[in-house]
Amino acid sequence: MIRIGEINYLNVYPIYYYLKKSLKNVHKTNFMNFVSGSPAFLNRELESGNIDISPSSSFYYILNYKSSCIFPNLSISSKKKVKSIYLFSPKPIEDFNENETIYVTPETLTSVNLLKVLLAEIYKMDLNKIKFTALKPDGKLELKLGPVAGGEAIKGGIFLHIGNNALKLIKHIPEGYFAYDLADLWHGYTGYPFVFALFIINKESYDKNKDEFDILKSLLIKAKTTAVSGLGEAAASISKSDEYKFISYEELIDYWTECLSFDFGKNEISGFSLFSELLYKNKLIPSIPNLNFV
Repeated sequence: MIRIGEINYLNVYPIYYYLKKSLKNVHKTNFMNFVSGSPAFLNRELESGNIDISPSSSFYYILNYKSSCIFPNLSISSKKKVKSIYLFSPKPIEDFNENETIYVTPETLTSVNLLKVLLAEIYKMDLNKIKFTALKPDGKLELKLGPVAGGEAIKGGIFLHIGNNALKLIKHIPEGYFAYDLADLWHGYTGYPFVFALFIINKESYDKNKDEFDILKSLLIKAKTTAVSGLGEAAASISKSDEYKFISYEELIDYWTECLSFDFGKNEISGFSLFSELLYKNKLIPSIPNLNFV
């Protein structure tokens, strides 16, 4: 039995929609168990051994590459803008104080470290002086927002939000606030896409279940290929759900086609490698990782 993490964000929804659809046609349908949660929660579950594979934070892989492996040709990456990773601020980044406090959603691991790299590299800020304060999570490391009308969740300070919350909040920016798309800043600085998540496998789990992981690998590649040409069906499957009233069918299609890539090809690998190098340069990681493909 493979225990697979499922990020409860719209960015990965098309792949999981078609993965689950394919599973209905596989004779051995009971070899997978889905565990849903935020990226931070799934990182924790993967590290503790409670799940075997997850589209988890690329920064998690960078820290744990020696005990992890990854499926090739699969990622959750931005093209240029991503529209779901935002730094909200009442003032321009250029006007940040030396000892600024930035409030960070507890759901992130990669995005907060991307922010640190951008602040250090583009804006030449001293990361030792900036205070990064995590917002209070629930038991599954998720950030539960109240009503977002008027932007209450971003008033009074500088906030980093990701995923579905960011997609909601960008429509309710308080007057005078700035919203910085971190993937857009990254692409403008480097020219590369940004890799937010990889399909990361616990090495011990893979060694014990290679045959089942081979089946899963083929199903995921098929789901990715089908998703690219079948986004309309995926969008239609959730567009009437109360949970996703904050985004229209047309906005979903635009988000998936214009913002996201599910590949891990030459450009994505180059972007990932540069991110690793800049993390190491700024002393945010102990070593530069190898890419351990299966």
